[in-house]
Amino acid sequence: MTPLIQEFVAANPEDAINHHWFDMTAAYRHEQAISGEVLSRPLPYPKTALVCAYEGKKALIFVSRSGELTGVAGVQFDGKRYHDIAGFMYLVDDEGIKVRHRDGTPFDYRTSHATGVLAFIAAFLESLEASPATGHLPVKRANHEKKIRQGKVPVYDWKTVVIEPTKPKGEDQGGTHASPRWHERRGHWRTMKKTGKKVWVKNCEVGDKTIGAVFHDYKLKEKNT
Repeated sequence: MTPLIQEFVAANPEDAINHHWFDMTAAYRHEQAISGEVLSRPLPYPKTALVCAYEGKKALIFVSRSGELTGVAGVQFDGKRYHDIAGFMYLVDDEGIKVRHRDGTPFDYRTSHATGVLAFIAAFLESLEASPATGHLPVKRANHEKKIRQGKVPVYDWKTVVIEPTKPKGEDQGGTHASPRWHERRGHWRTMKKTGKKVWVKNCEVGDKTIGAVFHDYKLKEKNT
């Protein structure tokens, strides 16, 4: 994993293991369009942590999705100290992007800090369609809680996840949907034919492990730090 991920994981040891971490530094752009179509795309995991170093600053954005609702929180380092990024929630429907404070009060994201955060998330979602993305899941060791009680930074084992871009329809999909072999299926939006309503289908395991395994949506490998 990258030094930036290690830095932020060390600062958030209790919550770190609940997220898959992605370093967005290489994908950072000074200007990023925000659209409902992009923001409604599925996250690779329900709880995702995005880090980025840009223009002398560093940022961590926690993104958690449940159904159609996405919760966002984070922290920014301006070169001198850390600042909390006020959390908010958003959803995308036929009327566009709707944003609310944590207490449920709606606000206009275009006139607030949410603009930059949503642009950051949009850049991440777009990058998943362009090239493989490498994520990292910290796995706690047996002495994890003990080190935290002692005020020490825990040491993690790491699982590395490579997310391949979705292939266009008509290309070989690798047999993950037709094959009965075991594979993991990413969470995704499904549009109901009769009503046109979008519903969220959770990530799940499908198939039979006894006859083999297929990794198409993402490939897994583990390494120790």
